[in-house]
Amino acid sequence: MKLPVYGLHFWLPIAHVEAPTFGSTILAGVLLKIGSCGLLRLSYYVSPSLSFLRRGTLSYLLLTTVYRSLLCSIQSDFKRLVAYSSVVHITIILLLFLSISPLSYKTILLLRVFHGFSSPSLFMLVGAYYQMFMTRLILILRGILLATPLLAFLAVLLFTLNVPVPPYPSFFAEVCIFLCVFHTTSLSLIFIFLLSLLVIVYSLF
Repeated sequence: MKLPVYGLHFWLPIAHVEAPTFGSTILAGVLLKIGSCGLLRLSYYVSPSLSFLRRGTLSYLLLTTVYRSLLCSIQSDFKRLVAYSSVVHITIILLLFLSISPLSYKTILLLRVFHGFSSPSLFMLVGAYYQMFMTRLILILRGILLATPLLAFLAVLLFTLNVPVPPYPSFFAEVCIFLCVFHTTSLSLIFIFLLSLLVIVYSLF
């Protein structure tokens, strides 16, 4: 339950939005990684013979990650946008866990490191914006470059950590995700490509 699996609970985006900046930072940087640590500890007991159950769960997770990426693209609240994008990235860890390959475990470690840097930093940035302007609405914060060029530069820099295009670091993790999920089923590449496209859309937005 430490992993944000859509359909099993709905608490995580609400907890992110309602919590103070410090709480969101700890939740995104530390607590969400506990679920992946538990999965890695239990990976020895996962049987590769349960392919039907594994593929069904993988298909469900692919659909929900695309759905949550669509939700990110229509958000008007900056903190809610960061919260939903954080949920999408953590759900990908469960996708990699279900692919059961040596590369997937290395990619999980890579994603945890990237997410541990980018997501808490974005939550701290949202907290700084809210302290200065008393709003989290993206429409109002659009002209932030004129008021605080430094914070605007930091926002662009932090969101580029999430964009899966070269030469940004998340591109290498995205390539590993393609390879790991293709190892399970080739049809999932369509969903992964759509997910990558939506990540670029809401990050640029």
